[in-house]
Formats: sequence, structure tokens, C-alpha cells
Amino acid sequence: MADDLQALLNKINEEGLKKAEQTKADIIAKAQAEAKGIIKKAQEEADDCRAKAQADSQILVQKGEEALRQAARDMMLSLRQQLQSRVKTAVLQLMDATLDAQQMPGIIAQIVESYLQKDGNEDNLELLVNKDQLDALSAAVKAKLADNLKDRCEFSPAPTVTNGFKLAFKDNDVLYDFTDQALADAVASYVGPRIAAALSDKN
Repeated sequence: MADDLQALLNKINEEGLKKAEQTKADIIAKAQAEAKGIIKKAQEEADDCRAKAQADSQILVQKGEEALRQAARDMMLSLRQQLQSRVKTAVLQLMDATLDAQQMPGIIAQIVESYLQKDGNEDNLELLVNKDQLDALSAAVKAKLADNLKDRCEFSPAPTVTNGFKLAFKDNDVLYDFTDQALADAVASYVGPRIAAALSDKN
């Protein structure tokens, strides 16, 4: 009887141990599976974060490069404008020095002769000058012209002319602007594109 009881106890103990071992194994297996799931999810999230960070970094780099390009374009545009403005100012100062009271009559006389003597059949000319220079210029220029040209050249005051002159064919719509401002604009417009090209070649 005692032996049977001991055998039963041993059997119960053995089955309990087996069940405990199985439960332990199940718990461990479940924990390992959950751990693998957590690790996999963490890895996926890390990969997603890394990919997003790389994409954001590329976007930032692209935006930064575009901002630098835009800043460079703005700087070059500003530099060109400043240089063109300085060129125009320098040319205007040169024109003021060239078109002075002493040299202007000779310049006008040469231009008038070249127009009036062309084929001998040009229309009469009208010279528009600053009203304060009208009398002096008219007398000085006509003193330099041949007699047959003096009567074909008429001087008139022009409120818009500060220095230099405008030449017009009478009874004709043709007008040539030789004022200091017009000549400065013409030279600046000629030099400006070359400045822009020179600056572009440097980049």
C-alpha cells in the first residue's frame, strides 16, 4: 500500500514537473517570439526614421543649394546694376567735361556740316539747345560754318536740354539726341551687356 502511494506520488510529481517544464518552455518561447517581434518592429521604425531623416536631409540640402543660387543671382544682379549705374555716372561726367562751352561749338559745327553737305540736298536743320546757351552757341557755331550753311541752321531753346543738343530736320519727324544724358545712356547700354558678360564668365 505504501509502495503504491509512493508510486502515485512519484507519478504526480513527475507529471507536475513535466507540466512545469512545458509551461516554462512555452513561456520562454512566447517571450522570445514577443522579443523578436519587438526587435523587428523597433528595427522597422529605426529604418523608417533613418529613411525619413535622409529624405529630410536631402530636402534641406536642395533648399540650401537653391537659396545659395538665388542669393548669388541676386548679388550678381545687384552688382551689375551698381556697375552700370557707376558707368553711366562716369560717362555722364565725361560728357559734361567734353560738351563744355569751348568744345561744343566745334562739335556742333562738324555735325551740322556732315548733315548739310551730304549730297547737297539735306533739309534745313534745327538745333535744340539749353536756353541759357542759345545765343552764345548760335553765334559760335555760325562763325565756324560756311556762308552757304549758316542760313540752313537754326537754333531754338529746349527746356529739356541741360547740356549737349538735339538735332532735328525741319518739317521732318527725324530727331537726333546728342544731349549728355542721351549719350551717357547710349554708352552705358553698350557697356552694360559687356559688363554682364564679363561677370558671367567669372562664374
